[in-house]
Parts: sequence; structure tokens; C-alpha cells
Amino acid sequence: MATVDAHRDVPADEPDSFFGFVVGLYVAALLAPVATVGVAVTATTEAGVLFFTFLGVGTAGVAVGWRAAGREAVAVRLGSTRWAWLAPVAGLAYGGGVLAATGVEGPASGIAVGLALLGAVGGLVGGTGLVLAAHNRHAKAVLAGSERRVRFSTTGPERDRRLAKWAVGALMLGGTVGFAASIVAGFESLRWLFHLMIAGGAGLSGAVAERTYVVADAGVRVGTPVHKRVRPWSRFESYSLTDDELRVRRAGWSPWGLRDLRLDPEEIDDVAAVRAVLDAHLPRR
Repeated sequence: MATVDAHRDVPADEPDSFFGFVVGLYVAALLAPVATVGVAVTATTEAGVLFFTFLGVGTAGVAVGWRAAGREAVAVRLGSTRWAWLAPVAGLAYGGGVLAATGVEGPASGIAVGLALLGAVGGLVGGTGLVLAAHNRHAKAVLAGSERRVRFSTTGPERDRRLAKWAVGALMLGGTVGFAASIVAGFESLRWLFHLMIAGGAGLSGAVAERTYVVADAGVRVGTPVHKRVRPWSRFESYSLTDDELRVRRAGWSPWGLRDLRLDPEEIDDVAAVRAVLDAHLPRR
């Protein structure tokens, strides 16, 4: 059932130990591999030295990140900008490091390649975690003082769910069959395409999954247990409601309506409450 949340202040300048720890892990994921590669290339490939170099730089990175960014104000500011997504992208720069490491001669070559791969994965995963944490803090701060808040959970419309199911099946099956065929036929250069198809199918499977929506004066919060994001009313232009679909249309470019919020009204307990809040902010079409 739709409910109205009580007003709650969020002190945006207080320490935030969890966010600081996430920032620290991200910094460590970027710095520790490159520092260890530097020692391997310029000094020694002894396992003990490399281990303590990686551990020491990683620990220092966690401490520095925790100390420098462990405040809620930093998380809120980061979560408010699209530039936050540069964090996981930065980890992919290690891909160039992998290519450069192949030119390293001697025992350090394998170490450099392995650590470059570790840095790419660590930066991507750590950066993504950093973005999710920042978005969650920003959503919490934005909605803290918002009035007339209505909460409900729903999935995408039945038609969208059916199309997504067929698309996921086609991508997963095509990617799996193609990958197997590339092994038999020896087409190694095409394997990345089949990996991409399988990954795309896995990602698409969650596109119409159930999410929790909070409709408030500040905007619309779209949330899952791990990620919450607020979209202000300025990002939308109108809404429509039929028996099969509640659609909140995004302003600007939205190819085939993919950027719109398309919801199943049959799963919303109090459609009238949701419609009342939408009517206060958007024209109905």
C-alpha cells in the first residue's frame, strides 16, 4: 500500500565511514597494482617484496581515501553529477597497461600483465561500487525534506516483460552457441562478440525487474536494494495512464521511449495516490 514518509533531516556534512571505506578501496585498487608493477620492472621480482609492496600501497590507499573523502557532503556532491561514472571508466585505463606490459621483457612481463588485469577489474568493480554508494547518499539527501511522498513497488508492463524475456533468451542462446562454435572452428577473434551477447542478455534480464519508486515533490526516486537514484521533475515532460501502462515520459531525447519510466499499474496498490502526486507536477497526456 502507498505510504507517506515522515520528514527526516540528513546531515550532509557528517562523517560517513562506509563511503570513506569505499573510496579507499577504489584508490587502493588503482594505486597498488601500478606501484607493484613499478617495483617489478625497476627493482626486483621477488614474491615477498612484491606482496608487501602491494599490501602496503593498498593499505595506504584505503587510509588516504577514507581520510580524504569519508564525509557525507562529498558523497552527495559526487552522486549529483554524471561525471561520477568516470570512476569505473578510469579502471579500464589499465587495459592500455596490459598492452604496454606485453612489451616488458624478462620475468616481470607475466607479473605486469597479471597486475594490469587486476587493476582493470579492481578499478571497474570498485568504481562502480563508489558510484552506487554516492547515488544512494544523494537520493537520501534530496528526499530528506520532500513532502507528499508516495512509495510503491512495481515491475515494467507485461508487454515489456514478455519482450525482454524473448530478447534475453535470444542473446544468451546466441552467445553460448556462438562461443562454442568459435572454439570448434577456431575463430578466436570473434569470441569477444559472443561474450558481449551473453553479458548483454544477463544485463537485460534486470531491465524490467521490480523496483521501488518514491514519488515526491523533489522528484522520482527509482530504487533497488543496492542502488537508488533520484530524477528531478525537470527531467520529465508528461505522463500517461492506461489499464496496461503507467508511463512517465523523459524530457528530451528518448529513443523508442527507452528512457521513460514504464510501469505496470496493476501492481500498484493505490494508483489514485500516485496519480495525484503526478498531476501536481506533470501534465497528463
